[in-house]
Amino acid sequence: MLDSQIIHVMPPDRVELKARIERLQGLMRDYGIDLSLIRQNADLYYFTGTVQDAHLLIPADGPPLFLVWRVYERARKESPLENIEYLPGLKRLPDILHTFGLKDISCLGLEMDILPASLFLYYTKEVWPDVPVKDITHQVRLTRCKKSAWELSNIEAACRQVSSVIEDIPQILKPGINELELAAKIEARLRRLGHPGYLRMRGWNQELGVGQIISGPQGAMPAWTNTPAGGRGVNSAYGQGATDRIIGPGEPVSIDLGGSVNGYVCDQTRPFCIGQPPEKLQRAFELIVSLLGELEGSLAPGIRSSDLYDLALDFMKDTEFEDGFMGQGRNRVRFIGHGLGIEIDEYPFISKGNPMILEEGMTLAIEPKIALNGTGLIGLEDTYLITSQGARRLTLGPQRLTLL
Repeated sequence: MLDSQIIHVMPPDRVELKARIERLQGLMRDYGIDLSLIRQNADLYYFTGTVQDAHLLIPADGPPLFLVWRVYERARKESPLENIEYLPGLKRLPDILHTFGLKDISCLGLEMDILPASLFLYYTKEVWPDVPVKDITHQVRLTRCKKSAWELSNIEAACRQVSSVIEDIPQILKPGINELELAAKIEARLRRLGHPGYLRMRGWNQELGVGQIISGPQGAMPAWTNTPAGGRGVNSAYGQGATDRIIGPGEPVSIDLGGSVNGYVCDQTRPFCIGQPPEKLQRAFELIVSLLGELEGSLAPGIRSSDLYDLALDFMKDTEFEDGFMGQGRNRVRFIGHGLGIEIDEYPFISKGNPMILEEGMTLAIEPKIALNGTGLIGLEDTYLITSQGARRLTLGPQRLTLL
């Protein structure tokens, strides 16, 4: 178990950022984009090493221009980029672009999956009127999906962070504790290890704290989040996660945690139970262990994402738990894994119909889970690196149902 101290990894240097920018520039040229405008926080961090209220302008050739409104002084200190300038306000943007030769372009790339409509209209009507626009989202996400050695060091540190807390669960999950008390103690431990207290998600309207800690029948309750189950939550304003219900004997306790170091995340789920669980729950877990083993053995460069999803469905077909696999009925999610990096939902998605091919250097979480009506959620989740030899599990600790 780790001591309660922050895990430090050095921030990205100029060489690291230069390689990322050049990868995107190559995709921009292939896609016919002269200039990309980056506004989203995760993308800004990826390409600049800092998160500020700023405009990052990446031409298809040459160095980027980082225009920072708030906070310019922090950007100068935190980012190793060379061309960092102060942006007094949006109205000054056209003049500044003209000064740096970025006003007269033939095609503009925008992150259309996240950009507010008001900003899109301003950029396309006021700043670059009559300039064709393309969505650069896919190219940005492709750039980010294969991890460098520096990125991997952060993800591995996040895995150690979560492992330290998982090891503590038997000391804090005791009879009479409720879900919120358990969640608070887990989150306190993560914060002492440097966790910022939340995880970034790119999906529209998706929100997440450090994870989901749910137990008993409510653990199988669906929520608006794109997850196999979500729990009831403390109120309808958030509608997911832990409540004040006392965790009963024999109930499954699903502890799904995302570590975070230097902005990079991991994802791990482990089930616990106070006392002896029902036999049906144990059978469901044994099936999950077998399925995860099959999926682990199939993770390799050249494998199509949808083929892994189909493998999981075929494995569960005609079993007694088929109907509860990855959720119930119309609320069942159509994936069994997802990429990880700065966001919890990066490429590749191990999902229905997804043609993306796994490549060496990708990191992803695999999370087979079963929602049992009247009983709860049971499952596992681990984070993996795709290597030339197959998958290497990055999350630590045994894949077991721990009985307390």
